[in-house]
Amino acid sequence: MTSLLCNWFDDWGRNIKAGLTTTGVIIFLVAFFCLGVLLFYGIIKQVLVAQKNKIAWGLIFFLIVDILFFVWFLIIL
Repeated sequence: MTSLLCNWFDDWGRNIKAGLTTTGVIIFLVAFFCLGVLLFYGIIKQVLVAQKNKIAWGLIFFLIVDILFFVWFLIIL
């Protein structure tokens, strides 16, 4: 038995795929991948190049959100 939240995400995923078609989902996958690479590069650059030892919590948060969207769109595909 699945929960209502899982059913909601499943239905929403089907609606997204129906609206965007497979090509649109692939375009979003590429966009999320590029955004993730750029966020990861920004985190590494800030850790290695910055004079102060600062952790980029905002970039880490957005990278996690980006990875979740990437995985979700990969499952939709």
